[in-house]
Amino acid sequence: MSDYLVSLGTLGFAYRMRRLADRMQDAGRRLYEALDLPLEPNWHALILFLERRGPVSVTEAATALDVSHPAIIEMARKMEAAGLLETSADPSDGRRRVLALSEQGRAQLPEFQRLWGTIGEELGFLLEATAGGDALAAITTIDAQLDSEELDARIQRRSGRLATDRPRRVAPDVVVRPAAEPDREAVLHIARELVRASDTYAYDPGIGDDELWRYWCPDGPGDGFVAEMNGAVVGMFVIRPNNPGPGSHVANASYAVRADVRGVGLGRSMGEASLPIAADLGYAAVQFNTVVSSNTNAVRLWRSLGFRIVGTIPDGFRLPDGSLVPHHIMYRSLP
Repeated sequence: MSDYLVSLGTLGFAYRMRRLADRMQDAGRRLYEALDLPLEPNWHALILFLERRGPVSVTEAATALDVSHPAIIEMARKMEAAGLLETSADPSDGRRRVLALSEQGRAQLPEFQRLWGTIGEELGFLLEATAGGDALAAITTIDAQLDSEELDARIQRRSGRLATDRPRRVAPDVVVRPAAEPDREAVLHIARELVRASDTYAYDPGIGDDELWRYWCPDGPGDGFVAEMNGAVVGMFVIRPNNPGPGSHVANASYAVRADVRGVGLGRSMGEASLPIAADLGYAAVQFNTVVSSNTNAVRLWRSLGFRIVGTIPDGFRLPDGSLVPHHIMYRSLP
Protein backbone atom coordinates (compact mmCIF):
# COMPACT_ATOMS: atom_id res chain seq x y z
CA MET A 1 0.00 0.00 0.00
CA SER A 2 1.46 3.35 -1.03
CA ASP A 3 2.10 6.06 1.55
CA TYR A 4 -0.16 8.35 -0.48
CA LEU A 5 -3.22 6.08 -0.15
CA VAL A 6 -2.55 5.69 3.57
CA SER A 7 -2.32 9.47 3.87
CA LEU A 8 -5.85 9.85 2.45
CA GLY A 9 -7.24 8.36 5.65
CA THR A 10 -11.01 7.85 5.52
CA LEU A 11 -11.21 9.42 2.04
CA GLY A 12 -9.32 6.40 0.73
CA PHE A 13 -11.67 3.90 2.38
CA ALA A 14 -13.85 2.98 -0.62
CA TYR A 15 -10.87 2.87 -2.98
CA ARG A 16 -8.91 0.62 -0.64
CA MET A 17 -11.90 -1.67 -0.05
CA ARG A 18 -12.40 -2.08 -3.80
CA ARG A 19 -8.67 -2.63 -4.27
CA LEU A 20 -8.68 -5.24 -1.50
CA ALA A 21 -11.70 -7.01 -3.02
CA ASP A 22 -10.07 -7.05 -6.47
CA ARG A 23 -6.82 -8.33 -4.95
CA MET A 24 -8.61 -11.18 -3.20
CA GLN A 25 -10.57 -12.10 -6.33
CA ASP A 26 -7.38 -12.17 -8.39
CA ALA A 27 -5.79 -14.44 -5.78
CA GLY A 28 -8.84 -16.71 -5.93
CA ARG A 29 -8.63 -17.01 -9.70
CA ARG A 30 -4.91 -17.86 -9.53
CA LEU A 31 -5.57 -20.43 -6.81
CA TYR A 32 -8.39 -22.18 -8.68
CA GLU A 33 -6.33 -22.19 -11.88
CA ALA A 34 -3.29 -23.64 -10.11
CA LEU A 35 -5.45 -26.40 -8.58
CA ASP A 36 -7.24 -26.99 -11.91
CA LEU A 37 -10.66 -26.45 -10.34
CA PRO A 38 -13.67 -25.29 -12.44
CA LEU A 39 -14.42 -22.36 -10.13
CA GLU A 40 -14.52 -18.59 -10.16
CA PRO A 41 -14.40 -16.24 -7.17
CA ASN A 42 -17.80 -15.72 -5.51
CA TRP A 43 -19.28 -18.94 -6.87
CA HIS A 44 -18.85 -20.47 -3.43
CA ALA A 45 -21.73 -18.39 -2.04
CA LEU A 46 -24.25 -19.81 -4.52
CA ILE A 47 -22.84 -23.35 -4.36
CA LEU A 48 -23.08 -23.43 -0.56
CA PHE A 49 -26.58 -21.95 -0.66
CA LEU A 50 -27.70 -24.68 -3.07
CA GLU A 51 -26.03 -27.32 -0.88
CA ARG A 52 -27.92 -26.08 2.19
CA ARG A 53 -31.28 -25.30 0.61
CA GLY A 54 -31.49 -27.70 -2.31
CA PRO A 55 -33.11 -26.58 -5.59
CA VAL A 56 -34.14 -22.91 -5.43
CA SER A 57 -35.57 -20.34 -7.80
CA VAL A 58 -33.46 -17.58 -9.30
CA THR A 59 -35.34 -15.09 -7.14
CA GLU A 60 -34.64 -17.02 -3.94
CA ALA A 61 -30.93 -17.13 -4.78
CA ALA A 62 -30.82 -13.42 -5.68
CA THR A 63 -32.54 -12.50 -2.40
CA ALA A 64 -30.26 -14.69 -0.27
CA LEU A 65 -27.05 -13.42 -1.91
CA ASP A 66 -28.35 -9.81 -2.06
CA VAL A 67 -27.50 -9.43 -5.75
CA SER A 68 -29.59 -8.66 -8.80
CA HIS A 69 -31.72 -11.17 -10.67
CA PRO A 70 -29.60 -10.76 -13.88
CA ALA A 71 -26.39 -11.30 -11.86
CA ILE A 72 -27.66 -14.67 -10.59
CA ILE A 73 -28.73 -15.67 -14.11
CA GLU A 74 -25.26 -14.85 -15.47
CA MET A 75 -23.52 -16.68 -12.62
CA ALA A 76 -25.76 -19.71 -13.12
CA ARG A 77 -25.05 -19.68 -16.86
CA LYS A 78 -21.30 -19.87 -16.24
CA MET A 79 -21.63 -22.51 -13.54
CA GLU A 80 -23.84 -24.62 -15.80
CA ALA A 81 -21.22 -24.35 -18.57
CA ALA A 82 -18.63 -25.55 -16.03
CA GLY A 83 -20.82 -28.55 -15.24
CA LEU A 84 -21.47 -27.60 -11.61
CA LEU A 85 -25.10 -26.54 -11.85
CA GLU A 86 -28.22 -27.51 -13.73
CA THR A 87 -31.41 -25.55 -14.37
CA SER A 88 -34.94 -26.73 -14.97
CA ALA A 89 -38.47 -25.39 -15.19
CA ASP A 90 -40.42 -25.08 -11.95
CA PRO A 91 -43.07 -27.86 -12.00
CA SER A 92 -45.61 -25.43 -10.53
CA ASP A 93 -44.80 -22.57 -12.92
CA GLY A 94 -42.96 -23.25 -16.17
CA ARG A 95 -41.95 -19.59 -16.48
CA ARG A 96 -39.67 -19.85 -13.45
CA ARG A 97 -36.21 -21.42 -13.51
CA VAL A 98 -34.98 -23.64 -10.70
CA LEU A 99 -31.28 -23.95 -9.88
CA ALA A 100 -29.68 -27.08 -8.42
CA LEU A 101 -26.21 -28.57 -8.08
CA SER A 102 -25.42 -31.01 -10.86
CA GLU A 103 -24.15 -34.53 -10.23
CA GLN A 104 -20.63 -33.27 -10.95
CA GLY A 105 -21.11 -30.34 -8.59
CA ARG A 106 -22.25 -32.61 -5.75
CA ALA A 107 -19.34 -34.96 -6.42
CA GLN A 108 -16.77 -32.16 -6.23
CA LEU A 109 -18.40 -30.37 -3.31
CA PRO A 110 -16.33 -32.11 -0.55
CA GLU A 111 -13.12 -31.04 -2.30
CA PHE A 112 -14.42 -27.49 -2.66
CA GLN A 113 -15.47 -27.34 1.00
CA ARG A 114 -12.04 -28.49 2.22
CA LEU A 115 -10.43 -25.75 0.16
CA TRP A 116 -12.91 -23.09 1.30
CA GLY A 117 -12.35 -24.16 4.90
CA THR A 118 -8.65 -23.51 4.45
CA ILE A 119 -9.36 -20.16 2.80
CA GLY A 120 -11.65 -19.23 5.69
CA GLU A 121 -8.99 -20.10 8.26
CA GLU A 122 -6.36 -18.01 6.48
CA LEU A 123 -8.74 -15.06 6.17
CA GLY A 124 -9.48 -15.47 9.87
CA PHE A 125 -5.79 -15.02 10.67
CA LEU A 126 -5.73 -11.85 8.55
CA LEU A 127 -8.85 -10.47 10.26
CA GLU A 128 -7.44 -11.18 13.74
CA ALA A 129 -4.50 -8.98 12.86
CA THR A 130 -6.74 -5.95 12.29
CA ALA A 131 -7.10 -3.19 14.82
CA GLY A 132 -9.71 -4.35 17.31
CA GLY A 133 -9.63 -7.84 15.82
CA ASP A 134 -13.15 -7.80 14.35
CA ALA A 135 -13.17 -6.37 10.83
CA LEU A 136 -16.24 -8.40 9.90
CA ALA A 137 -18.25 -6.77 12.69
CA ALA A 138 -17.07 -3.37 11.47
CA ILE A 139 -18.22 -4.12 7.91
CA THR A 140 -21.58 -5.36 9.21
CA THR A 141 -22.01 -2.15 11.20
CA ILE A 142 -21.16 0.01 8.18
CA ASP A 143 -23.61 -1.96 6.03
CA ALA A 144 -26.40 -1.50 8.58
CA GLN A 145 -25.77 2.23 8.84
CA LEU A 146 -25.83 2.64 5.06
CA ASP A 147 -29.07 0.67 4.95
CA SER A 148 -30.64 3.27 7.20
CA GLU A 149 -29.26 6.18 5.15
CA GLU A 150 -27.05 6.07 2.05
CA LEU A 151 -23.67 7.79 2.12
CA ASP A 152 -24.58 10.51 -0.39
CA ALA A 153 -27.65 11.47 1.66
CA ARG A 154 -25.53 11.56 4.83
CA ILE A 155 -22.99 13.86 3.19
CA GLN A 156 -25.68 16.16 1.77
CA ARG A 157 -27.34 16.37 5.18
CA ARG A 158 -24.05 17.08 6.95
CA SER A 159 -22.99 19.74 4.44
CA GLY A 160 -26.42 21.36 4.37
CA ARG A 161 -26.45 21.37 0.55
CA LEU A 162 -29.31 18.98 -0.09
CA ALA A 163 -30.15 17.98 -3.66
CA THR A 164 -33.70 19.16 -2.96
CA ASP A 165 -32.47 22.75 -2.65
CA ARG A 166 -31.69 22.94 -6.36
CA PRO A 167 -33.86 25.21 -8.54
CA ARG A 168 -36.80 23.67 -10.33
CA ARG A 169 -35.51 24.75 -13.72
CA VAL A 170 -33.07 21.85 -13.53
CA ALA A 171 -31.09 22.25 -16.75
CA PRO A 172 -30.80 24.83 -19.55
CA ASP A 173 -32.92 22.70 -21.89
CA VAL A 174 -35.38 21.12 -19.40
CA VAL A 175 -38.34 22.94 -17.86
CA VAL A 176 -40.69 21.31 -15.35
CA ARG A 177 -44.22 22.70 -14.99
CA PRO A 178 -47.69 21.52 -13.90
CA ALA A 179 -49.51 19.38 -16.45
CA ALA A 180 -52.55 20.86 -18.19
CA GLU A 181 -55.28 19.69 -20.58
CA PRO A 182 -53.31 20.72 -23.72
CA ASP A 183 -50.63 18.21 -22.65
CA ARG A 184 -53.07 15.31 -22.81
CA GLU A 185 -51.97 13.80 -26.14
CA ALA A 186 -48.25 14.07 -25.32
CA VAL A 187 -48.80 12.50 -21.89
CA LEU A 188 -50.91 9.70 -23.36
CA HIS A 189 -48.25 9.01 -26.00
CA ILE A 190 -45.64 8.40 -23.29
CA ALA A 191 -48.09 6.45 -21.12
CA ARG A 192 -49.00 4.15 -24.02
CA GLU A 193 -45.29 3.40 -24.49
CA LEU A 194 -45.20 2.19 -20.89
CA VAL A 195 -48.26 0.00 -21.42
CA ARG A 196 -46.75 -1.57 -24.55
CA ALA A 197 -43.35 -2.17 -22.93
CA SER A 198 -44.91 -3.69 -19.79
CA ASP A 199 -41.51 -3.93 -18.08
CA THR A 200 -41.66 -1.14 -15.47
CA TYR A 201 -45.33 -0.35 -14.74
CA ALA A 202 -48.04 -2.86 -13.81
CA TYR A 203 -50.69 -1.54 -16.19
CA ASP A 204 -53.62 -3.61 -17.38
CA PRO A 205 -52.95 -4.06 -21.13
CA GLY A 206 -56.52 -2.95 -21.82
CA ILE A 207 -56.32 0.31 -19.86
CA GLY A 208 -58.10 3.20 -21.58
CA ASP A 209 -56.89 6.71 -22.34
CA ASP A 210 -59.11 8.37 -19.74
CA GLU A 211 -57.75 6.15 -16.97
CA LEU A 212 -54.16 6.75 -18.12
CA TRP A 213 -54.73 10.51 -18.14
CA ARG A 214 -56.22 10.45 -14.64
CA TYR A 215 -53.22 8.43 -13.43
CA TRP A 216 -50.73 11.06 -14.63
CA CYS A 217 -52.97 14.09 -14.05
CA PRO A 218 -55.24 13.16 -11.11
CA ASP A 219 -58.68 14.66 -10.58
CA GLY A 220 -58.47 13.98 -6.85
CA PRO A 221 -55.50 14.10 -4.48
CA GLY A 222 -52.26 14.39 -6.41
CA ASP A 223 -50.48 16.70 -8.82
CA GLY A 224 -49.23 15.98 -12.34
CA PHE A 225 -46.20 17.62 -13.94
CA VAL A 226 -44.54 17.54 -17.35
CA ALA A 227 -40.97 18.14 -18.47
CA GLU A 228 -40.33 20.10 -21.66
CA MET A 229 -37.30 20.22 -23.90
CA ASN A 230 -37.32 22.80 -26.70
CA GLY A 231 -41.00 23.38 -26.06
CA ALA A 232 -42.03 19.71 -26.44
CA VAL A 233 -43.33 17.50 -23.62
CA VAL A 234 -40.82 14.64 -23.32
CA GLY A 235 -41.38 13.45 -19.75
CA MET A 236 -43.82 13.53 -16.88
CA PHE A 237 -44.24 12.71 -13.22
CA VAL A 238 -47.03 12.66 -10.69
CA ILE A 239 -46.92 13.23 -6.93
CA ARG A 240 -49.79 11.91 -4.82
CA PRO A 241 -50.39 10.75 -1.23
CA ASN A 242 -49.09 7.23 -0.82
CA ASN A 243 -52.01 6.49 1.51
CA PRO A 244 -55.02 8.50 2.70
CA GLY A 245 -55.50 9.94 6.17
CA PRO A 246 -52.70 9.00 8.58
CA GLY A 247 -50.46 8.06 5.64
CA SER A 248 -51.05 11.18 3.56
CA HIS A 249 -47.85 12.89 4.73
CA VAL A 250 -45.81 10.41 2.66
CA ALA A 251 -45.87 11.00 -1.09
CA ASN A 252 -45.87 8.43 -3.82
CA ALA A 253 -44.41 9.43 -7.18
CA SER A 254 -44.24 8.00 -10.69
CA TYR A 255 -42.00 9.11 -13.57
CA ALA A 256 -41.83 8.46 -17.31
CA VAL A 257 -39.61 9.61 -20.17
CA ARG A 258 -40.49 9.48 -23.86
CA ALA A 259 -38.69 6.51 -25.41
CA ASP A 260 -36.72 8.48 -28.01
CA VAL A 261 -35.12 10.82 -25.45
CA ARG A 262 -34.07 8.30 -22.81
CA GLY A 263 -30.45 8.30 -21.73
CA VAL A 264 -29.92 12.07 -21.78
CA GLY A 265 -30.46 12.63 -18.05
CA LEU A 266 -34.11 13.65 -18.19
CA GLY A 267 -35.09 11.14 -15.51
CA ARG A 268 -32.52 12.61 -13.14
CA SER A 269 -33.67 16.14 -13.95
CA MET A 270 -37.29 15.26 -13.12
CA GLY A 271 -36.24 13.38 -10.00
CA GLU A 272 -34.22 16.32 -8.72
CA ALA A 273 -37.02 18.76 -9.52
CA SER A 274 -39.75 16.64 -7.94
CA LEU A 275 -38.24 16.44 -4.45
CA PRO A 276 -38.51 20.14 -3.58
CA ILE A 277 -41.94 20.19 -5.21
CA ALA A 278 -43.06 17.35 -2.92
CA ALA A 279 -41.66 19.21 0.08
CA ASP A 280 -43.46 22.40 -0.95
CA LEU A 281 -46.69 20.39 -1.24
CA GLY A 282 -46.31 19.46 2.41
CA TYR A 283 -45.02 15.89 2.17
CA ALA A 284 -42.48 14.67 4.71
CA ALA A 285 -41.11 11.81 2.61
CA VAL A 286 -41.40 10.05 -0.74
CA GLN A 287 -41.98 6.33 -1.19
CA PHE A 288 -41.86 4.25 -4.38
CA ASN A 289 -43.92 1.10 -4.03
CA THR A 290 -42.74 -0.74 -7.14
CA VAL A 291 -39.25 -0.24 -8.53
CA VAL A 292 -38.67 -3.33 -10.68
CA SER A 293 -35.27 -4.84 -9.83
CA SER A 294 -34.42 -5.48 -13.48
CA ASN A 295 -34.75 -1.73 -14.12
CA THR A 296 -31.23 -1.22 -12.84
CA ASN A 297 -30.94 2.33 -14.19
CA ALA A 298 -33.91 3.42 -12.08
CA VAL A 299 -32.60 1.67 -8.96
CA ARG A 300 -29.21 3.34 -9.45
CA LEU A 301 -30.78 6.75 -10.06
CA TRP A 302 -32.99 6.71 -6.97
CA ARG A 303 -30.20 5.46 -4.74
CA SER A 304 -28.02 8.32 -5.98
CA LEU A 305 -30.81 10.76 -5.01
CA GLY A 306 -30.88 9.51 -1.44
CA PHE A 307 -33.53 6.78 -1.64
CA ARG A 308 -32.89 3.49 0.11
CA ILE A 309 -34.43 0.09 -0.41
CA VAL A 310 -36.63 -0.63 2.62
CA GLY A 311 -38.20 -3.84 1.32
CA THR A 312 -38.12 -6.26 -1.59
CA ILE A 313 -41.05 -8.34 -2.87
CA PRO A 314 -39.76 -11.64 -4.33
CA ASP A 315 -41.27 -12.51 -7.72
CA GLY A 316 -43.39 -9.37 -7.43
CA PHE A 317 -43.28 -8.38 -11.11
CA ARG A 318 -43.75 -10.43 -14.27
CA LEU A 319 -41.66 -9.33 -17.26
CA PRO A 320 -42.96 -9.62 -20.84
CA ASP A 321 -41.02 -12.88 -21.34
CA GLY A 322 -42.91 -14.41 -18.42
CA SER A 323 -39.99 -14.43 -15.97
CA LEU A 324 -40.65 -13.22 -12.44
CA VAL A 325 -38.35 -10.68 -10.81
CA PRO A 326 -38.38 -8.90 -7.44
CA HIS A 327 -39.47 -5.32 -7.07
CA HIS A 328 -38.22 -2.90 -4.44
CA ILE A 329 -39.92 -0.45 -2.10
CA MET A 330 -37.72 2.66 -1.91
CA TYR A 331 -37.98 5.57 0.52
CA ARG A 332 -36.38 8.86 1.49
CA SER A 333 -37.24 11.65 3.88
CA LEU A 334 -37.61 15.24 2.75
CA PRO A 335 -36.12 18.22 4.59
